[in-house]
Order: sequence, then structure tokens, then C-alpha cells
Amino acid sequence: MVVEWLQNLLILQDRDQRCDGIQRQLDDIPGQIKREETNIAALTAKLAELQKELKSMEVRRLDLEGEVEQAEATIMKYKTQQLQVKKNEEYSALEHEITALKDHISELEDSELVLMEEIDQKSAIFDESKEKIGHDCKTLEAHISLLKENHASFASELDNARDAVTESEATIDSAILQQYKYVKGQVKRPPYVVELDGNRCNGCHLKVSGEVETLARKGKELVRCDSCGRILYFDR
Repeated sequence: MVVEWLQNLLILQDRDQRCDGIQRQLDDIPGQIKREETNIAALTAKLAELQKELKSMEVRRLDLEGEVEQAEATIMKYKTQQLQVKKNEEYSALEHEITALKDHISELEDSELVLMEEIDQKSAIFDESKEKIGHDCKTLEAHISLLKENHASFASELDNARDAVTESEATIDSAILQQYKYVKGQVKRPPYVVELDGNRCNGCHLKVSGEVETLARKGKELVRCDSCGRILYFDR
């Protein structure tokens, strides 16, 4: 059976570790929120890029329409000029220009038809992406809200856990408490108070000296592992 001062020390360690666990969860939440915000920004940027591409295609279609209108206006001008010219070679030259413009209009209209098909496909992709990205962003935003709620909850829980640690510390002799805090500051990872397993420390799993084993078994005073420095106890 563990003596009372060791029992109190083990309770303190348990409460200490609970505080550390809550603190780790608290520390991790801002990073999680940042990652989700980054994901939302990436999705929003992706949708904006799709929209930009679609608008660029629409501008190109309008440009083609404008080129067709300009070519048609030029044809009308040339036809008017044909009515005014008196030489056959001038009339033929204008006719040649009109034919070339008609061919150009045909090419523009073909390009416009192809572009309109591409715009329809891109619009379908954009609409589908907009719906999916909107849903994904809402999911991420909901997760962010939950993380913020958890942060507030953990903060409150940590306050209570720290109060429990303070209560435990009040039950422990100041010299022992000082030793415990020193060990906690020196040892890289918990636990800081460990049971002696035969003649081995359950913290570093190395064999302790005969003197340390004897003192730990007696349980009358604080004794530390001569390898890792953890506080040792023997459970009778």
C-alpha cells in the first residue's frame, strides 16, 4: 500500500497530466482553425479562377461578335462603293475584298460556335463546382465554429483542472513539492512519479542501485531513480 504522501503526489501527477492534456488540445485548436481557413481560401480561390476563365471566354465571344459586325459593316461600305465606281477593275477589287470578308466572317462564326460550346461546358463545370465548393465551405465553417466552441470549453475545463492541481499541491509538503516540480522540469516526458518494478524504474526501465531500491521499498522518504531522476515508489 502506498503511503499517504506518495498517494497525494500521485494524485497531483494525475491532475497535472490532465492539465497538460487539456493545454495541448487548446494549443492545437488555433492551428486546426488556421488550416480550415486556408482550405476555405483555397476553395474560394479555385471558384474565382473558374469564374475568371468563364468571363474571359465570354469576353472573347463578344470580341468575335464585334469582329463579325465590323466585317459586315465593311461589306456594306464596299457594296456602296461598288455602286459609285466606274471602272471594272475597281469594282472587281471591291468584290474581291467583299469575298475575303465573307470568308473571314464564316471563320469567325465557326470559331464563335466552337467557343459557345466550350462556354456551355465551362458553365456546367462552374455551376457544379460552385455548388460543391459552397457545400464544402459550409462544412469547413461549421467545423471552425465547433473548434471555437471547443476552445472555450477547454479553456473553462483547464481553469477547473488548474484549481484541482492547486488543491493537490496544498496537501503536499513544500520540500517534496519542490522536488516534484524540479523533476517535472528536468524529465522530458511524463510520468514523473513511477512505480518500482522489482529493481527496475518503470520510467526509463533501467535497473536502479541497491540503495535506491531499498529506500523506495521502505517508502518513508522521497527517492529518485539514479538513471533518469524520476521519483520512485514501491506499491506493497
